[in-house]
Amino acid sequence: MGYRSEVILAVAPEVMPQFMVTMAKSTQARTMCFGDAEVIKDYDGTKGAMLFRWGCIKWYDSYEGVDAIQDFMQWCQDEVIKDEEGNESPGDDYYRFIRIGEEIDDSEVAGWAFDIHIERSATY
Repeated sequence: MGYRSEVILAVAPEVMPQFMVTMAKSTQARTMCFGDAEVIKDYDGTKGAMLFRWGCIKWYDSYEGVDAIQDFMQWCQDEVIKDEEGNESPGDDYYRFIRIGEEIDDSEVAGWAFDIHIERSATY
């Protein structure tokens, strides 16, 4: 069966053009996002934003689709985005990535867009 993760990727409209370039270049990433994921359009009331959620996915760097999505996130990390008024912000302000693995200490968080976070609690 393999190691599975829960993954969320939210993309703001400011970086959506580059995200769509990634989708155009990678059939596997396109299938992952628009075929396999739960998709929420206009996420968080933001017109043009999208959230992708995979509940149980093998998120391996060696998979071409995963690699393409990670390249998109790296692009965001490296870019400075200008808004309509000419103000500059780091590209990682425009996406949010969360991955929760099967092991309790296996999680990743990247980007700063949207209030998406990991919560762990003890229950009885």
